[in-house]
Parts: sequence; C-alpha cells; structure tokens
Amino acid sequence: MNRAEEMTAKPRMAPALPPTAAGHDALYRALLSAVLDPTIAIDLQGTIVTASASVEKVFGYAPSELMGRNIKLLLPEPHHSQHDGYLAKYARTGETNILGRTREFEVLHKDGHHIVCELSVARADIPGGEPLFIGSFRDVTQRRAAEIALGESERRFRAIFDRSYQFMGLLRTDGTVLEVNQAALDAIGATRAQTIGLKFWETSWWISQPAECERLKQAIADAAAGNFVRYETTHCGPDGQSISVDFSLNPVRDAEGRVALLIPEGRNISELKRAQRAETAMLRALATIGENAAMLAHEIKNPITAVNVALRAVAKQLGEDDRSVLEDLVTRMQRLEALMRRTLSFTKPLDLRISNFEARELVDAAVKSQRPDVVKRGAELKVDVEDGLQLRADRQLLDEVLTNLIRNSLEACSARPALAVTARRAGDGTLFVVEDNGPGIPESLRPNLFKPFSTTKTKGTGLGLAFCRKVVEEHGGTIEAKASPLGGARFEVRIPAQP
Repeated sequence: MNRAEEMTAKPRMAPALPPTAAGHDALYRALLSAVLDPTIAIDLQGTIVTASASVEKVFGYAPSELMGRNIKLLLPEPHHSQHDGYLAKYARTGETNILGRTREFEVLHKDGHHIVCELSVARADIPGGEPLFIGSFRDVTQRRAAEIALGESERRFRAIFDRSYQFMGLLRTDGTVLEVNQAALDAIGATRAQTIGLKFWETSWWISQPAECERLKQAIADAAAGNFVRYETTHCGPDGQSISVDFSLNPVRDAEGRVALLIPEGRNISELKRAQRAETAMLRALATIGENAAMLAHEIKNPITAVNVALRAVAKQLGEDDRSVLEDLVTRMQRLEALMRRTLSFTKPLDLRISNFEARELVDAAVKSQRPDVVKRGAELKVDVEDGLQLRADRQLLDEVLTNLIRNSLEACSARPALAVTARRAGDGTLFVVEDNGPGIPESLRPNLFKPFSTTKTKGTGLGLAFCRKVVEEHGGTIEAKASPLGGARFEVRIPAQP
C-alpha cells in the first residue's frame, strides 16, 4: 500500500477490551449488567455463584442477595424440596431432564407470588474447576395469561358458534372455507375435516347443484367487493329432503377498510315455506269460493227457500206433534241458510272505509243494538268509555265486532248475567274490552278460538269470532281471549292509530 492509500484508508477498530484478566472481568460484568432476561449460574451444590442485574427487576432480589444462597430459594414446591436431589442424582449418574432444553417453569418472586418463566439451562465447564450450570429465565407470565384468556375466549366463541341454530361460517375473500359451525355441518351430514380448506362451492352444500355453484361464485365476488348479498337457495339434507335456506354473505373489513373476510349465514326456512305454501293454497281456495259466491248463493238459497215454504205449508195441515217436527226442520234449514250467508260473507275481502269518530258513539251504538236481549235476560251491563277518545277506523265493521262480542258474552252467561264494556287509550291506539261472568273459555280451546268454524256453542256457526279477527287484523290490530276478573271470558281488542 502506498502512502496515499494509507492516508485514505479507514482506521481499523481497536479491540473492545484488551486480552487481559481485567479486560475479561470487565466484559463479564458488562454482559451480566446488560442481559435482559434474568441469568443465574449455580455450582453442583446448587449455590448461586453469579446473577445478572435483571434478576432484581423480574424476581425482586438484588444479585448480591442471591449470590452464595441455594437456588431453591427461587423454587416453589415440589421443586424447592427436591432440587438438591436432582443435582445429586446428576452428579452420580449424569442423567438430567433439563439440560439443553427449554421448559416452562414457575419461579418465586421475593414477595411470594409466582412468575411463569421459560427456563433454559446449559452446562459450562470451567478449566481446572467444577462445572457451572447457567439458567436463563424469560418471564412469560403475561404471555401465558394472554394465552389462557385467548383459549377461554376461543372456547366461549366455539360454544356459541357451534350451538347457534342458524348456519354460520367464515371464508377468505377467494371463497376458501376457514370455519363452519356444527349446525351447518349437521344440516348436510358433513364433518369439519371434509369442509375446511375447500372452496365454498366445492363443499357438500353446493357441489351437486352446478347452477347454484355459479350463482355462489358471483355472490362471493360481489361480497369480496364490499357488497352485502342475500338470496334464497335450496340444499339436500342427509335424509334426502330438500332444505330451503335464507342465505347471506356479509363482508368483514380490516382496520384499513379493506374486505378481509366473508361471513356466510343461512337460516333454515323450510317450515316457513311449507306454512306459506299451505296458507297460499287456503287463500286461493277461499278466493275461489268468494269469486263464485253469487252463483253459489243462487244455487243454494233458492232451494232452501222453496223447502222452507213447502214445510210451512205442510205443517198447517198436520197435527200438533207432526207440526213440531216440521218446525224443527224449518229451524235447521234457516240455520243452514244463515251459515251459508256468513261463510260467503267471510270469504269476501274487506273494503275498509276509514273515518273519524268517537269511541263513545261506537260503544253506545253496539250496546243499544243488544239492549233488548240485555233487558230480556235481566243482565247487568256496565259501560266505561274514556272521555274524548277518538278513533280513525271503519266504524261499521268495528260496530259489528263489538256487537258480536257483546252478543257472545250474553249467550255464554246463564243465570244473572253480568257484562262490562270498556274503552281506554292504549299507547297511540285504543283498547276495547268486553268481559262477562260466564263459564269462561277452556285453555285448550283458546288457540283455535278465532279460526273459522271453531265454536263452543251448540248452535254457533264458528264464523263470528273469525270475522272479528279478520276485521281487527285488517286495521292492523289484535284480538285476544283471556280469563276475566268477573269469572268468565275477557276479549281484548287493540286498534292502533291509523294514518
């Protein structure tokens, strides 16, 4: 190297410490002072010969408090009592379960609480002397607590996830299945191992339906783009039966707003669909009857009228006993005609004619129409209507409802009938109550009480209460039958405020 090169060359770094005994001692002390994890060296008798400065921060002891004392000072039972035996066995046999490996270990803090550490122990052979054993302790107490909490959280999540009634899962944005709950697996007789890691459209829910697979791929692409997707689909259950599912895909975004995961959900709506189909079929049948009401009325009413006239004419020419038989037949024919008219009326759609009126006017009119029967029966009738209570509804139809309920209460009572009719403001609507002291309605009959042709009367048609419910529900309200404080039945009619 020439002189110019020597002048421009970078100076060489001098050794950190001179190769002297003093230098080595300084290096040793610097290491013990700088090491972050507590480090302790012991001899074959378990005596602590040195310790890093970090033991004080983690274990609460200053290094000077530990040196010269047995390591079992830091060990909880059973290791506290057995550690001397471990060393003695090692000295005799060379057998050990701790050298050259890392294991989880508890250490006693100076104040007595336990610290969970990862302990690594190595043997250091000293020329001309006994070996030392160097233990490095890493405090993992917080990490261990976090792992326990995470595990508990995972167990709680799994319990809720797997016991959820609806079908749930977790997908990557490319459609790969990451997780699925037990309800969804049971619906198709699959296992988690058969599902996790597959593309969603490759799983047992979809693979047998090519058209649905293509539809699902598009839905996943839309959800991955940030859109909520929902539609109805069908699947084949393990028993071969078709399952109707209300299916949805919900995108989950990360902290930066990017779609990171997709949550597929499914709700089994098979029973709902079957109920809807049954209800639709019934409504179609009733609509058909309603459409042919005029023709049916003509075909039935005229013959009944003719039979009634003929029976009455014959009855005039017969004796008293025979006349009573014919009059009973006339009564039966009249009931049949009334049932026919009521049935045809029930099938027709209601045309609500909304107007404003006072509740008192409505109640007074319904009570007045039944006043002759009230007087004839010697019934006690109490009326209580809140002052200034206004309604906006179809007055004529609600009058029919209240009249029907009052008549029913009168007919249900035997001796000394007692009735009460009240009207009160309830929220933004109106509550009408008609109750009596009759025998009441058995609990077993209440679920079907408002269905067509269901009646507790020997001469009832079973359409009166069904018609009442139809009117009330057309107004967006409800009608219920309960037990009355008077001892009999209590009918509650709630009519919400109309716009």
